[in-house]
Amino acid sequence: MRSELSVELQRMRWRSPADAAATAVAAGIAGVIGRKYESPEIGDTAVIGNGHGRLAVFGPDGNVCSWNVPFGHGVPVCNGLYDGTEDTAFRLGVAGQDRPTDMRLKANSATLVSTWTSPTGQARERAVMVGSPTTPDGNQLVRRLTCDRGSITATLDFRLRYGHAGEQPVQWTVLRSGRGFTEYVATVGNVKMFFTTNMHLTFGEGGTSVRGSLPLKAKKSAFFAVGGHDSLSPRTDKEAKRLIVESEKGWLKYVQSLRNLRGKYAGIAIQSAINLRLLGYGDGGSFYAAATRSLPEDDPRLGLAVRCWDYLKDWERDAGLTVLSLTDAGDQKVLLARYRWYKKLHDIRHRLAIMHEVDGGNVADNGEIIIPGIGHRGSVYRVGNGAGDQKQHDWTSYAAEVCYRLALQGLIDLEFVASLAEQARDAMFKPCSGVWEIRPAENQENGAKLRVYASAQILNGQALAYFSKIFEMAGEQDKAREYKALAAKVMPWVRDNCVKRGVIVAAPDVPVLDSSILLAFMQAPDMFESGDEELVRATALAIDEPHTTAGPLKGLRVGKGHVRYHAAEFQDGISLAEEGLFNNITGWLAIVFLQLGMLQRAETLMGELMGTFNRVRQASEENTPGGRALGNLNQAYVYQAVIWFALLWEVIMAELEKAQAAEAASRTSRAA
Repeated sequence: MRSELSVELQRMRWRSPADAAATAVAAGIAGVIGRKYESPEIGDTAVIGNGHGRLAVFGPDGNVCSWNVPFGHGVPVCNGLYDGTEDTAFRLGVAGQDRPTDMRLKANSATLVSTWTSPTGQARERAVMVGSPTTPDGNQLVRRLTCDRGSITATLDFRLRYGHAGEQPVQWTVLRSGRGFTEYVATVGNVKMFFTTNMHLTFGEGGTSVRGSLPLKAKKSAFFAVGGHDSLSPRTDKEAKRLIVESEKGWLKYVQSLRNLRGKYAGIAIQSAINLRLLGYGDGGSFYAAATRSLPEDDPRLGLAVRCWDYLKDWERDAGLTVLSLTDAGDQKVLLARYRWYKKLHDIRHRLAIMHEVDGGNVADNGEIIIPGIGHRGSVYRVGNGAGDQKQHDWTSYAAEVCYRLALQGLIDLEFVASLAEQARDAMFKPCSGVWEIRPAENQENGAKLRVYASAQILNGQALAYFSKIFEMAGEQDKAREYKALAAKVMPWVRDNCVKRGVIVAAPDVPVLDSSILLAFMQAPDMFESGDEELVRATALAIDEPHTTAGPLKGLRVGKGHVRYHAAEFQDGISLAEEGLFNNITGWLAIVFLQLGMLQRAETLMGELMGTFNRVRQASEENTPGGRALGNLNQAYVYQAVIWFALLWEVIMAELEKAQAAEAASRTSRAA
């Protein structure tokens, strides 16, 4: 599907001011070059959500810099994370102070706690998207600033604009008022929004700009609550506090259900599970891949970033792995919720798409819109995803594992399983866009060639193995034997066609390293035999080799991180320029080395991954070699890796402890 912006402009990288200005004028975006960008650094942000599809991003100054309505995949009303010509504000702070002195996520919750210090006192704000995985969706963002000591003046700057380019200012009017209470309303797109506060307000610019203030002494609070038509606006500070407390109790109840997260890495694993679960939509049957859209994966300081994707979608891969990792952590609800979500999809029996809208909509039908120049630091801004109609032949393996785990619990939907199994069978040894979603030549100029990727075939083989087991449990012995035989064909093909110089390469005609093979090592246990251990080890070591090391295969390590592949070698149909360092690849490597028993190396890698987390213990998709965050925020792959590493570490430690105890008992017995 061709985008509205020419492919050549998408692929172009601005290298010199003269060329940049000429390109900007040609694209109708003169004035972008040379601007002083005001968007915050990607790594200085914090994401909150309630697990029902409501998300908001806070900047380091306490401003809500990204908020879409009515759900995360909706239309922006706060856009400070990007650099369009129309700016917004939603900032609750302290008079005379530019930013809080500290921002943290409260333990066992999704509450953002910001500490403000002034010459006259100290205050603390709690910001919550009302609701949690164990409590209903409140459809409301509540902020409450409490003076802890001394005295301060709470201040408010509130200016919303609706539209991807901030086209429509949001105008507020009085809806109703009572004793010490006033509620305001605005039409935002095709929905109503409401806010209440106990602050003293002044309105400007025709009711589109709201400023507030409230002097506070110790133990007194200012609140501001804004939400949709189905929210219950708090009339008093006491009611605002109750909404926050109930949401925190709901998150604590959820954390307490994650009984499998314990031991050395429990703290970061629990926070990772919270970060994952807040990406959920509805009842947790679908999940966003990340909390934002269109943040650049190429460093915007080097030129126009073209790798800017809309991640506010339910990728079958990303969401499937989220469901599986949360289930392993102890979540007892998301597995069945995922199955129920599958059943609602109108086209799943025809073909399981690689991604859907979180509400089940067809991403390919919705298309992809590209707006030049208004993205983060002047990059392109994308809404929708042009990869929605791609073929990626690993895609049934995640649904297959969901079905297999449910079958172990006694739930077998044979019609559904048979439909998915046929799709996996038809994908055997067929070319596709692969795990990394290359943009194919059939859809755009200068696109890449579809290939039969080793990782996709191994993961598809694992799907066939799962389907065989499900058929056997259902008493369908002929089907079970058929799919077991199909699965058995995969690894011989890989060994014959995709092993070069003792390691698994991307594809038969792409003899380079591809980090997606790590996902196959992690998620395809039935595909590998004990004799494959050295092949797995050699491949993982080759991937972890520095890219500067001379050799026939170029390693994927760059500094303290890893690229997915080297763009000039891999040819993804997007750009030949190198990407940022993908944090999940470091995590996947850590897990594979842990599986191989290389504990010290695994822990070193996990330390590198955790080093990419920011002060609120959240991670973006990528980093530059210098440590600056890139890519979309709160990326699911990163947290899945942390959870699985923590779980596997405890299993290995328990096995070592058991072995040591047995050895000690044996020595005692021999001595006696």
